[in-house]
Amino acid sequence: MRIKVVIEEQPREFIQRQSPEARKQLRDALHALENGRVFPEPLEDELEGFYRLKVNRYRIILQSDAGDSGPRFKIIFAERRKAVYELFSQIFGLE
Repeated sequence: MRIKVVIEEQPREFIQRQSPEARKQLRDALHALENGRVFPEPLEDELEGFYRLKVNRYRIILQSDAGDSGPRFKIIFAERRKAVYELFSQIFGLE
């Protein structure tokens, strides 16, 4: 089953700024998500309702959106593992 993946501006720019090897890893993970080979893990507490996809030293934050054409994920944030949750909470006012 194919899953539609929509990538917003911040994660798209983040991926483009990474080294060629990291870009490939991140893109491969998104293709695996599209093809149903991986499924993101749900986040908890104040981040409930969001999902994460672990890619080496990086984290991708997603929202689930079941559209008319089937399941879909919106990629809304990406960052290095050390800073991702704190920055995401600040930017989206979840603190």
